This record gives sequence, structure tokens and C-alpha cells, in this order.
Amino acid sequence: MTLTLLLLVTTGGETALMITGMITALAVLFILFSLILPDDDRAAMGAAYARIRQYLLTGTTETVEEFDHQFDGIRELDNRIPPWFTTLFLATIVFAVVYLLDYHVFSSSPLQAAEYNAELTAADVQRRVFLASEGTIDENALTQIKDPEVLKRAGGEFQKYCISCHGPAGGGIVGPNLTDQYWIHGGGIKNVYTTIKMGVPAKGMISWQLVFTPKQIQEIASYVLSLQGSNPANAKKPEGTLYVPPPDTTKVAADTTKAPV
Repeated sequence: MTLTLLLLVTTGGETALMITGMITALAVLFILFSLILPDDDRAAMGAAYARIRQYLLTGTTETVEEFDHQFDGIRELDNRIPPWFTTLFLATIVFAVVYLLDYHVFSSSPLQAAEYNAELTAADVQRRVFLASEGTIDENALTQIKDPEVLKRAGGEFQKYCISCHGPAGGGIVGPNLTDQYWIHGGGIKNVYTTIKMGVPAKGMISWQLVFTPKQIQEIASYVLSLQGSNPANAKKPEGTLYVPPPDTTKVAADTTKAPV
């Protein structure tokens, strides 16, 4: 165990695991080799093992010094500390020295804070790569997605991250009811998208832009809007302001292009 810890400190997790596996394999080979030895050789090995075990457990002699006094027939013996305990204690000292040199003197291995920052950096790089492969979104021209497959996928994310505040059906628990037409931070795809992206820290809602990509936020916002009018049981009372969708200007513009009859 101590050897494994030393390896983990000095050589890193993967290398330590590989070396530990090699040591285990050698131990298994040694056991198999001892099984095919002649009886005399096995007896000699057993005797050597017994001597080593006796030294580690009881010391070099079984004679224990006795103090020259008794109490109620109880004799006090001057038992020495078992060598196995002393060896283990020395091993912890060696481990502490190696740890100190490795982490705090030579800084060859990173401390927990450095490992955490490195993981954050790697996660940010992975996120940037994912965002680059996914493409960008024009937040000024967002549209509500109504594809059933997309909404089903976004619903899974909602059930995983949002139900603790808004309930499994969106009726609201700590957070507001998402199924009525009243909105605290504005309705519509753009406002809901912004609310999910930036969060509401004052009310305990975190910013989800570090968890979801812009495309995922658009999908989740579309799922939230799909809950409108579902009227779940035990829904909270309306909060905020009634949201009235703006007129569809694209349809009006299309109608003005028609020639008069």
C-alpha cells in the first residue's frame, strides 16, 4: 500500500498503476514458481518466511525483560514495540519526505488547486472545440424550435437540471410557473433564451452558458415555451407580467407584396 502511494506521488497515476500491475504479476509468478519447487526447497522457503515473520511481529528474540515488581500476581513485562509497527512508521516518514519534496520543494507534481485549474482549462478548450463544430447562433434572430425530436431531447435536459426549481411539468416549485403566459423576465424565445443563458443569480438560478452550448440553450428555451397552456396539477399562481407576443412582421410584409385584386 505504501509503495503504491509512493508511486502515485512520484510517477503519476497511470505509471503507478502500470508498475503496481507489474509487481502483482511478479508476485503471482513467484507463487506459481514456489508451487513447482521440490518439498525440501519449499520447506526452506517456509522456514525463511517464518523467521522473517517472527522478526517483524516479535523481534529478534522471544525473551522479554521483566520488571522487578508484581501487583496482585500480575507481572509487568517490558514489551518492545513490534517491528512491523516501527517499519510502518518509518515508511510514513519516508512518504512524507517524498511528498514534501515532490509537491512543495521541486513542484514536479501539481497541487490540487493547480490540477483543478488545469482541468478547467482543458474543459474550456473542449467546449470551444465543441462550439466550433456546432456552429454559431445569431441571438438576434432566434426562432422557436418545434421539431418533436429536438423538444424530446431538450425535455430530457429539463428533467435533469430544472425540475428541482420548476417541477417536472414546469408548474413551478421554488421557481416560477413556466406554463402560463406571465413572465418575470419576459416571454418569447429571445427572453427565455437570455434568462437561461445568463441566469438569475439574485434568485438562485445559475448561468447555464458554461453548461450548455448556445444551440442547446435554444432547444431548452423552445421546450419551455412548448409547455405554455399545459396547465399541470398544483401549478403556482402567475408571477410577473402578461406577455403578449409581437405581431408577425414577416407575414405582414409578405401580405403587402400581393398585387391588388
